[in-house]
Amino acid sequence: MNKFSILLFLIISLTVFSQQDKNVHHFLVDINDFGSLKIQPLSNGTLKIENPNNTRETAIYSLYTVYSFQKAYPNSTRELFKNRYRISTNSESVLFELQHHFPDKYSEIEPIAPLPNTFYPNDYGTTSPVENLGAAFPLTGLDLINAPAAWGITKGDPKVVIGISDARVDSTNLDLAGRVSNYLRYFNTTGGTACFHGTGIAGIIGAKMDNAFGIPGICSECDMITNGYGNFDHIQELVEAGAKVINASWALCGFGPYHQNIQDRINEYYDEGILIVAGAGNAKRCNPFLRDHASNYTYPASYKNVIGVTTVYAECGHFEDCIIEDEQFGTVHYKIKDRHVRRQRKTDDGFVPLNSQFATQHNLSISIAAPGETFSLGRADCGLEGDEFAGLSSASAAFVTGTIGLIWSANYCLASAEVESILKLTSEDIENLPGNEPFKMQLGAGRVDAYRAVKMAYDMQLEKGIVEVAHRDFYRFDFKLFSSPYQIEIKNQTFRDSATVDFKARKRIHLKPGTRLSPDKNGFVKLSIDPGLPTEECFPTPPIKRPRVERDSIPRTVNYPEPFKIERDNEIKGLVIAPVENVTDTDFLIVIETEGEIFRKNFRKEETAFIPLPEIVNETVTVTVTSHLYRMQRRLRINMP
Repeated sequence: MNKFSILLFLIISLTVFSQQDKNVHHFLVDINDFGSLKIQPLSNGTLKIENPNNTRETAIYSLYTVYSFQKAYPNSTRELFKNRYRISTNSESVLFELQHHFPDKYSEIEPIAPLPNTFYPNDYGTTSPVENLGAAFPLTGLDLINAPAAWGITKGDPKVVIGISDARVDSTNLDLAGRVSNYLRYFNTTGGTACFHGTGIAGIIGAKMDNAFGIPGICSECDMITNGYGNFDHIQELVEAGAKVINASWALCGFGPYHQNIQDRINEYYDEGILIVAGAGNAKRCNPFLRDHASNYTYPASYKNVIGVTTVYAECGHFEDCIIEDEQFGTVHYKIKDRHVRRQRKTDDGFVPLNSQFATQHNLSISIAAPGETFSLGRADCGLEGDEFAGLSSASAAFVTGTIGLIWSANYCLASAEVESILKLTSEDIENLPGNEPFKMQLGAGRVDAYRAVKMAYDMQLEKGIVEVAHRDFYRFDFKLFSSPYQIEIKNQTFRDSATVDFKARKRIHLKPGTRLSPDKNGFVKLSIDPGLPTEECFPTPPIKRPRVERDSIPRTVNYPEPFKIERDNEIKGLVIAPVENVTDTDFLIVIETEGEIFRKNFRKEETAFIPLPEIVNETVTVTVTSHLYRMQRRLRINMP
């Protein structure tokens, strides 16, 4: 039975509100031979479009009103974008009619919905609609998260202090000079990953914006402080120095004897309004027996109350535009937008991800996904000139950290649980996309959308703001909104199964058409009204000083038991291979090889395999045992005299 707790006053509205039709439609379209068109601005602000050599094309344009017509990506050098244009008209029909009559000229028509007050700085990269004076790389990750629209609300606030736990952050880089207020540790590494990694992460989060150099940081007006990495002490020191959100773009297989006490400390930070964001790892091989390396759990990303971030790609908007020939797999689709795995094979039913065991981490601890590639500051200065478009889960974490900086810049009163809820509520659903289906429940709540997240945070602090929760189906996660929203509207939204919802507003909560609230015994929905919620502006408070985390009273050592026991057996002159109780997951396949394959057979999950090999004398064999989750391989010399 569904559980609802409706306190004080709740207005349920089932009225359908129609939006006013402004009669302006926006499209992206590929146009071959654009030079054949003559475009003339008119005094009423519209455009007259003619083709002097084609009366039919001219006649079609004359039937409609065109408000704007411009190159979509004027800075791009990619062939894919050279013929792409952005057009705004009074009708949905004009381009489709043109395509009907001139299919070789007009193609790839894509309706778009421009977001209000978008801001494109002069260092936005080659996908910018304005002149780019920064790095000549496509910043498709910023496009994907709608960063320019978020910047129309805020570009950051110095009272939001972002801590960066990483390697060297280059203080001399033009995009970072003056952006870091406190180097708790400064590394002067001149080579390897430690030379550029921290600089690249700091650039994504908070590089200078609109300075005709490099790239714009997501939270370019937030403050940044930096420290070392790979140890929880570095995170504690950042908190003590005033960090509100901490980026940890590093991953360990565990914290050993400090593990549980670190979890307790993270919980304390979370309750105080401090968030840790961590990259989930790049196929981190913690359990050596897992077939899918990327399914391993890493830390700090897998701790409760840490925002663990995995990766999606942003480069290719349409799968037909990203076909490549791969040496191993033949024809594949490469870096499709919002897909978790780099290479995908097209099938009649959708896409099959290839080599997913080498993707970034995917598991149940992931909170959210974000773009994993962008221009990386610092690589050229560390000997990697020409290899500057890079990044995996480290970059993804930085995208989310920068977004959290914007969220708290828009509304500093939000609790950690609310910021996490906003990230998830406003994220883009990706787990049901073709090619992502194998990772159900392993990619978090969705892909971060900076504009929607910042807008929700901003609306929550308005005197009479309306917070919209809409267009998602959540069957898990905990959602809390309680920092003084005036009104919450829930529409075309589902919360079901083990999802928990605790929303509180000052005036009303509307349940609008398409809303479904059906938690099971593990979930609940609690909607309440409290006119007395505080509305005062919030400011930073001094950090709480704490002793360093001590060793756990009960040490926790990471132990990955073998899923199979592989032993010689002189009695049968061969091998005995046994599944391990409570570890082996499914039926399994055994393959034995010398110079070639000499044995192959499937066995049941509980079955012990007795394999005589009397013909093999004093030779080394390779034994491979594979189940659904595990792959174990051993080399043994058998039947020795």
